[in-house]
Amino acid sequence: MKAYQPLIEKYSRQATSYDHRWNLRWGEATLRAAVETVPWEDLERVLDVGCGTGMLEQVVRLRSPQTLVGVDISLPMLQLAQQKLKKSDRVRWTNAPAEQLPFKSGTFDGLICNNSFHYYRQPLPVLTEFRRVLQPGGALIMADWCNDFPACKASYWVLRLMHHTYIHRYALSRVYGLDEMSELLFTAGFAVTSAERVKMDFGWGIMVLRAAA
Repeated sequence: MKAYQPLIEKYSRQATSYDHRWNLRWGEATLRAAVETVPWEDLERVLDVGCGTGMLEQVVRLRSPQTLVGVDISLPMLQLAQQKLKKSDRVRWTNAPAEQLPFKSGTFDGLICNNSFHYYRQPLPVLTEFRRVLQPGGALIMADWCNDFPACKASYWVLRLMHHTYIHRYALSRVYGLDEMSELLFTAGFAVTSAERVKMDFGWGIMVLRAAA
């Protein structure tokens, strides 16, 4: 948790303005790509890791599975999400890091990680934890920035060069390419069933992957 303290402080301060700051073209595209990849009709219990202010939960609340659980490391973000969806009895919220999910093994048959994986300092332990809480054959949907696009690659290296500055405390931990992410998933015990790059404006793009535990 100590390694994430600057990140927690940042998003705790930005909780009330987060939706306005990030509900832009790219943010909407990433969210839409993740939502459209989830096999909602086949799932009963879905975990959303890095749920933030519950934007995904807002989008899918009318077609969500029997139980949808949002997890985030920032308590103020979760409190805002809970306030926005307080009338939904199918959504639950939990404050926890991705490396230590407070659920029994095999609790969920679906897991979504949308636009947060680049922050995780230890990707393999996180993916191993994802696999632990999924049932055998459970679906993992991953949507995140993709280092295969020139703007993403340039942004990542600019942040790396600023590693001695205060700004680096909030810099991305790692941005991955599609092949690299596929290999990480394989190493963590997932079988990748689909993987694609989604190009956006100004040389920017994301990757969307679906894998089975």
